[in-house]
Amino acid sequence: MKRFVVFACLLAALLLAGCGAPDSVDAAAQAAYVFQSGEAAVTAGDDMAQVLPALGDPKSYFEAPSCAFDGLDKTYTYPGFVITTQPEGEKDLVNAVVLTDDSVTTPEGIYIGSSPEDVRGAYGTPAEEGETALIYTRGGVKLTFILENGKVCSIEYLIA
Repeated sequence: MKRFVVFACLLAALLLAGCGAPDSVDAAAQAAYVFQSGEAAVTAGDDMAQVLPALGDPKSYFEAPSCAFDGLDKTYTYPGFVITTQPEGEKDLVNAVVLTDDSVTTPEGIYIGSSPEDVRGAYGTPAEEGETALIYTRGGVKLTFILENGKVCSIEYLIA
């Protein structure tokens, strides 16, 4: 019986240890990668209807029947970046944010033209790495840096 009480106390202590508030480093490690444009914070998977008011009117807009989903795929083009959406029920979810020139940066300061060393300095070791890409995944978002001639030529935030 004494062993059972000791075992029960140990089990309770282990279970309660996991009930505290997450430490900020752990919470930050799980947060999704977010693209920031002015006051707008955009994360792959967001409802575009919630993001659009903060972004304002796009420079151009295009929609076409989706070949993968029921509904319309939509493309919003802004200076320096493009957002594509995918339909999900009544919502349009941000499928991708693609940075297209060096006029915009990631919140960590990486831009088109940055070196792979700059990317690693800002983001650490990538989850996947190849000659032409550094890929980071966090919080359901895949952040991909496409490389060409030793420089970042495209930055993409995608639903993981």
